[in-house]
Amino acid sequence: MIDLVVRDRAFYLPAQDLWLDPRAHKALAFVSHAHADHIGRHDRIIATPATARLMGRRQGRESEGHLLQFGERLELNDFAATLFSAGHVLGSAQLYVESEAGSLLYTGDFKLRDSLSCDPTTWCHAETLVMETTYGKPGFAFPPSEQVMEETVAFCVDALADGDVPVVVGYSLGKAQEILYILGGAGLPVMCHGAVFSMNEVYRELRSDVPAYEKYSAAEVAGHVLICPPSALRSPMVQRIKNRQTLVLTGWALDPNARFRYGVDAALPLSDHADYPDLLRYVELVNPKRVLAVHGYAREFAADLRRRGIEAWALGMNDQLELSLDSESKAVSVTGVVAQVEREFAVNEIDAFAKVCRALAETPGKLKKVAILSGYLRDLDGADLAAACIFLTGSPFAQVEAKTANAGGAVIRRALALASGLPEAEIRARGRLHRDMGRTVAEVMEGRGRGDTVTLAEVAQFFEKLESTRGPLVKSELLAEQLRALSGPAAEFTVRVLTSGLRIGLKEGLLEEAVAAAFEVPAAQVRAANRLECDVGATALLAKSGRLAEATLRVLRPVRPMLASPEPTAEAIWKRFTGGLLTEAPGLIVEEKFDGIRAQLHADGDRVEIFSRDLKPVSAQFPEIADAFRRAQLRVILDGEIVAFDENQAMSFFHLQRRLGRAGSDFFLGEEIPVRLVVFDVLWLDGRSLIGETLSERRELLDEISLPEVAVTAERFSASSAQEIDVLFDKARERHREGLMIKDPASTYQAGRRGMAWIKLKKAFATLDVVVTGVEWGHGRRRDLLSDYTFAIRDGRTKALMTIGKAYSGLTDMEIARLTEHFLDTTVDERGNFREVEPTVVLEIAFDSVQPSARHASGYALRFPRILRIREDKAVDEIDTLTVVKKLLG
Repeated sequence: MIDLVVRDRAFYLPAQDLWLDPRAHKALAFVSHAHADHIGRHDRIIATPATARLMGRRQGRESEGHLLQFGERLELNDFAATLFSAGHVLGSAQLYVESEAGSLLYTGDFKLRDSLSCDPTTWCHAETLVMETTYGKPGFAFPPSEQVMEETVAFCVDALADGDVPVVVGYSLGKAQEILYILGGAGLPVMCHGAVFSMNEVYRELRSDVPAYEKYSAAEVAGHVLICPPSALRSPMVQRIKNRQTLVLTGWALDPNARFRYGVDAALPLSDHADYPDLLRYVELVNPKRVLAVHGYAREFAADLRRRGIEAWALGMNDQLELSLDSESKAVSVTGVVAQVEREFAVNEIDAFAKVCRALAETPGKLKKVAILSGYLRDLDGADLAAACIFLTGSPFAQVEAKTANAGGAVIRRALALASGLPEAEIRARGRLHRDMGRTVAEVMEGRGRGDTVTLAEVAQFFEKLESTRGPLVKSELLAEQLRALSGPAAEFTVRVLTSGLRIGLKEGLLEEAVAAAFEVPAAQVRAANRLECDVGATALLAKSGRLAEATLRVLRPVRPMLASPEPTAEAIWKRFTGGLLTEAPGLIVEEKFDGIRAQLHADGDRVEIFSRDLKPVSAQFPEIADAFRRAQLRVILDGEIVAFDENQAMSFFHLQRRLGRAGSDFFLGEEIPVRLVVFDVLWLDGRSLIGETLSERRELLDEISLPEVAVTAERFSASSAQEIDVLFDKARERHREGLMIKDPASTYQAGRRGMAWIKLKKAFATLDVVVTGVEWGHGRRRDLLSDYTFAIRDGRTKALMTIGKAYSGLTDMEIARLTEHFLDTTVDERGNFREVEPTVVLEIAFDSVQPSARHASGYALRFPRILRIREDKAVDEIDTLTVVKKLLG
């Protein structure tokens, strides 16, 4: 079959090097019709002459390429193309492609019902049918078109009889002309909004039967029917018509609330798209071997076809839904949600888990989520309860275990191919469409798995087995065996957990509240216990058995580190600690903030382990520290920072970064980049937990410990005013520190909490004005947005742009969406997920430091870059230069 993929938010035939309805600039593109969401500025197009003419009116330029009449065959490269009428708007066409690989029919937008303003739809048999399914659910069945036309005319006649101006709403291209033919056939006088008038003029050039119409005139609109696009409904032009009655014609008018949502007096169901019965009929007419559904209710329609024995898949383009049917949008109470989920719980625990995840993903409110979860968790016991809680964090293992299944995309794709019997190329194509492994698994495995009864404990055992298995081929076979046993939804959420891609809007804090509600214990106790256990599954078992008090700090089992809250100024910090009422206070503990990595060292004689901030063991990367503490034979848990040192001078994180991930025989940088553990706290000493002691008491105990030479106690300072904090900050910056940590001496150690007992002062080092040169698609909820920006400065001498970094935080979702459209239109080249763009967008970037780097063309890199704002007031030739960066380096 002909291979089709989704790329650049459009459909692409790689063997033919042909794009289907892309918006971004392409060398060769088929344009099905001239609606704005289907056209772009391309080098060459395949389209009908009518589409090309309408495109020219909209874009202000004539498009070049192959302009074909319906039924005309074009031989091009190694394939042949023929156009068939789509019946959507004037000139709208379907593309039929023939090659040695097979045949494909791409509908674009289409309908089967006869139209007054464009040619009737035609078709042919094809092996692959790519069809739009905007109305792909059984509830969308339109009444006869003649009935809707009669009601439209009657509405306008009644309004005119009342002395009002009937305003009929429809898109300026296609729907508006269909309305014109309806009203003209009834002999009604018509005026048109300017956008509609412009399209009518092209229709008049191409057809001889266009009814009479006039351009809108405020002075003469009385006694006429006014046709305008939806965007004009709330415009001053329409609002100034005091005596008016408004009608919208749209397929979404099947929703009885449509007139309220559109803000009109009436709504009638007339559409330029096929309704559900005609979608099914079209599949019968084309008789394909495979159907690829796009837009609207694609997933539901594809599933319906599969139930009818037809191979069908939904392609991952953005939905074009405007409204949902009333039955789909009714509000559900908390009690109703819980009852519905509980009714769906089956004896098959993994299926129940999948249903709960789906319910959580579709439930926006916090209280509803807690209610669903607590009701679910309450009936689980033992290993199943522990596994469910861990899985709900989006991970196959408890965080404290620091395990990974090492099953990446290649392993999962191969497993899917083995489990489903589909070619791996097909699996890869599905993955490219969705950019979401869970959705890919759901489509591929729907109807293919056995749906065996599987407990959550058994799934946890499978994850353990997968983690201990070596070799990608064996892992794929093991995963394929598991997928064959599961239902489609169970397979989807098993893989989502495996890949840490659960995406159900559930944070661990909400899960802790659900555990508390399920077992009727205080939420604060659950949170405190979980901070020590770092295992929400173990915490849930303690809560269920009433043993939360048994949670404790244990050597060689890491806890989440206490975190500091940021403040921008010394004055703000002083107000935090004094409430803004005192000018003097007992001295605060002040420490310099080093540019390293947070580390928690556990020592119990010969047993020593170092854990990173995210609780992963990193001893193998810093063997000199671990070995030194083994020789010291201490029994202690220390909190600190691993810092690169050179002759007693702390080095930047850029030096330390060269050691991260290097271990065993591969590690050889120990002498070149020596490190030290800068210790600033002690949490456990000789079998006794100290987290309940004050910071002053813990520091006194820390001073008494004889640390090995590879470790040093952080120097302490005291501050009794905002001015003293500022002085200490300036001195710290002179020593190339990141900033300061200011701590309450009376504070206890709050594991995993970011409270106000510890505050960090870390002012931005500087800002640079840069230009965006490359962008990438984001992840998660931003997977359909270009949200990762590569940026450059300018060489003041050669004027060349030189990359200096990449940032993805700081802009609002609205700004990112707006920039996405801009970058789609200004793409120069595309390489995988990366798009080179025209250098037109200037950003102001803040960062913590600048260091030499061989990774970027500029020779420099920024530490923690973040976007402050879009500099729309600056031109590209005003961005900062390499000379400025060198001065910042000092």
